[in-house]
Amino acid sequence: MFRLVRSPLHCAEAIFRLSCPRATFSSKPVDHRCSSNRVAAASDAIVRLVAAGGSSLEADLDHLDPALSQSLVSGTLRALTDRGVPASGFFDWLALRRGFSASAAAHNLLVENAGRLADYQAMSRALASMSARRLPLTERAFAFLTLSRGGARDTTIAILRTLDEVGGSCRASGVFSLVKALASIGEFDAAVSVIEGSAMGTRYHNALMAAKCKTGDFRGARELFDEMRRSGCSPNANSWNYLLGCLLKNGRVAEACELVEAMERTELDDIPNSLTYEILAYHSCKAGRMDSAMRIVDQMFLEKLTPRITIHTAFIKGYLYTGRIEDACRYVSDMSIKDRHSVNRNYSLLAKLLCKAGRIAEAGRILYELMEREGLLPDHSAYVRVIKDLHKIGKGDLAAELKLIFQRLSVHSESVR
Repeated sequence: MFRLVRSPLHCAEAIFRLSCPRATFSSKPVDHRCSSNRVAAASDAIVRLVAAGGSSLEADLDHLDPALSQSLVSGTLRALTDRGVPASGFFDWLALRRGFSASAAAHNLLVENAGRLADYQAMSRALASMSARRLPLTERAFAFLTLSRGGARDTTIAILRTLDEVGGSCRASGVFSLVKALASIGEFDAAVSVIEGSAMGTRYHNALMAAKCKTGDFRGARELFDEMRRSGCSPNANSWNYLLGCLLKNGRVAEACELVEAMERTELDDIPNSLTYEILAYHSCKAGRMDSAMRIVDQMFLEKLTPRITIHTAFIKGYLYTGRIEDACRYVSDMSIKDRHSVNRNYSLLAKLLCKAGRIAEAGRILYELMEREGLLPDHSAYVRVIKDLHKIGKGDLAAELKLIFQRLSVHSESVR
């Protein structure tokens, strides 16, 4: 059975002492501003044609013959929505263009356009198209709720009716995304009504809890948690972790300790889980309790769990911000054995942070260790930063040595591809 700790004392000791011209093939660098300007100009032209309407829209768009791209289509859809212009005609024309298929993001923007205009027939057609293609609805589709003139509850009822009528694969993703969208704008009553009428799953309640915790409303999140239990919808590890993260983020350490103890009493295999470890380790690092955080990570490795890169970042920054540079270097070196996937990222981050702190020579030695001992190339941005800073402080000899190693590894890397 998975347990967070082997002894109740470990938990308290570990964390809860916290406080322009036409494009051509060229060797010259691409001018992204020109490309962006061309897309914007094409989008403006399309919007003017669609806004003008008329029976010749398809022919007018054919005559314009814009170089279609996903960025152009998305930008045009957003512009049409901002101007309150129906986008269905433009989308119908896109469907006729051979060799181009609008992305899932574009379809969600089409739903948003229909919702912004309260055109539920157009929304129904867009949803049917998405279901046919098995494309998921996202929160973006319901961004118009922030500007709903009829009130969120009335608009939500209309959306649910449309989702139910269309059915298909996008209904489930639509209901879930609708719950998240309502929670994100503080319309919790409307979100609860969606859950009660359409879905009673833990996943949906967790979406509400996440929104409550994001605003620091632990009391509201706990009420939702308790309501889940009363309604027979069992909280899962994510439910508990949302509460834990909210408490620690707001410095409510004693309550967080009690919560972890309650998690341990659940006797479920996946509560606590690996994310629980990461929450504890992250907040320990943030509070400067590096030794406590390290005990948590050691426990993770005992449980054969590998920390994500965010935890390594928290450790490296935590050590540096508390002035423990040697410990930061030792941590990176130790993790090169325990977690090989993080080696390049950890060394590169440490080098950049050392440069930022004015420890240029030490940053150079870190990259030397990465390349010479580990045989790995650093992130290019870290390499460039260190080389430039070494020249600035008169360490050109170390910079030259790093360049030679970098070139040798680059050649080797190319040869094995």
